[in-house]
Amino acid sequence: MSAELPPLEPRPRSEGLPPLAARDGGPRSGAPDPPPTAPRAPSLPPLGGADALAPPRPIAPDPGRSPRRAPRGARTAAVVTLAVLAAGAAGGVSARVFQDDPAPVPAAVETPAATSTTTPAVVTAPEASLTDAVARVSPTVVEVQTDAGSQGSGVILSPSGLVVTNHHVIAGATSVTLTTAGGLKVPATIVNDDARQDLAILKPAGEVGRGAELADEPDAGLRQGDQVFAIGSPFGLQNTVTAGIVSAVGRTNGEGVPMIQIDAPINPGNSGGGLFDLRGRLVGIPTSIFGPISGNVGIGFAVPASRVRAMADSAP
Repeated sequence: MSAELPPLEPRPRSEGLPPLAARDGGPRSGAPDPPPTAPRAPSLPPLGGADALAPPRPIAPDPGRSPRRAPRGARTAAVVTLAVLAAGAAGGVSARVFQDDPAPVPAAVETPAATSTTTPAVVTAPEASLTDAVARVSPTVVEVQTDAGSQGSGVILSPSGLVVTNHHVIAGATSVTLTTAGGLKVPATIVNDDARQDLAILKPAGEVGRGAELADEPDAGLRQGDQVFAIGSPFGLQNTVTAGIVSAVGRTNGEGVPMIQIDAPINPGNSGGGLFDLRGRLVGIPTSIFGPISGNVGIGFAVPASRVRAMADSAP
């Protein structure tokens, strides 16, 4: 913790200038008494006494002396000097006036019109909004329930119509029931299962609706910071949507399976549901969460869509 600043020391007051000594009321020694002056007017005071306000008396010429005239040469020199000074002043004024004038503007030169070579702007389609993407893919997600008492989610795949879910959702089950977004219940059978990748492929016994498009690129073409959203049935709340970003790609689980790390909230019941990008493509299957508690703490993992495609292609 930083120490406090010391207090400022008090500054001594300035003593100021010493007071003026009082004047002696009597007249100065050796100086005559000043003549009485007229009272001051409220305007500017007069420069002198009463005699100063009178016009000066003209000096009478001496009748015995003729007035002197300046020599002719001196008068001529004075006239020439005045003329030179006047000319110089006029020249200075003229020079200042001309210096203050703005510079003349050159006349515009006409040039032939140039041919426009502007390239038209390329108009790109705006990225779909989250609302539109959710509306498009929400019907492809189903709820999965088993006779073993487990519950999770699944995604219908296009164009096969098969359903992908997690292995741990259907582990130990002998029968599976799918509930569509429209409330239709359809039985299904397990046709492919891989505990290491935590994936399973189900085949519905009836129509369950249209499927989702799978992303083709490794890691679904995702980059760190891309926006994604998950749809599933956390705690039995069917078709719940949560959104977030891709926190990292290229993670691996304890089995060495590549994973996509996301911060979109996923909870028990989201397992086997869909992770989508804003283009509406299925990019992964949420499979696990990491944290000190059983609920979501913003660290979730999904199996990439490339693994889902391989499982679906190998199903009988």
